[in-house]
Amino acid sequence: MTALTGFRIMMPPGWSQYRVDEESRQRFVAKVSERAKALGQPEFDVRLRMLANSQWRRLEQTRTHSIYLADREVEGLAHLPLSIAVRQQVAPVGADFAAGLRGLTTAEIVTHDTAIGPIQRWESTVEGTGDLAGITTRSVGYGFALPGEQERRGLVFIASLPYPDDADPLLVDAAIELSDSIMETFRWQ
Repeated sequence: MTALTGFRIMMPPGWSQYRVDEESRQRFVAKVSERAKALGQPEFDVRLRMLANSQWRRLEQTRTHSIYLADREVEGLAHLPLSIAVRQQVAPVGADFAAGLRGLTTAEIVTHDTAIGPIQRWESTVEGTGDLAGITTRSVGYGFALPGEQERRGLVFIASLPYPDDADPLLVDAAIELSDSIMETFRWQ
């Protein structure tokens, strides 16, 4: 898989990019586990590793290119296990990019007009079941169509935040706000 080019995005200090391949999966799961252990909740660590492996399989199935996450400690910054995945998206023939996004989610897609063009955004929350009971995942999707009229191609970023059901709602909201802020730095080159 070649590197995605033609865009830039700024990540906060302590964030890294991982390609979606086996070597990176192992590094990713180890980092997720390290973060969960730092919270002092061993049961959460086990569940989070299961969730991370499950999500990685989903990334592979959806042909996701890369994932960004906070994997290094930065003094003064607290990190929840927020990750942002990116993949190329092509709408079906006869549909533009925005219309093609409807196949990715059942959530309402809102279009925001910005200086770089329209950005589509959607949000969903899923409560864990079975082995993942007690862990909720909040996801936010962002669609960036390639510039041009009736363009079918673009990039989709999915921010994903798994957290224990008893997590501080202010921290969860702050992590989603961070995701929105990161996406505001996106630019086509």
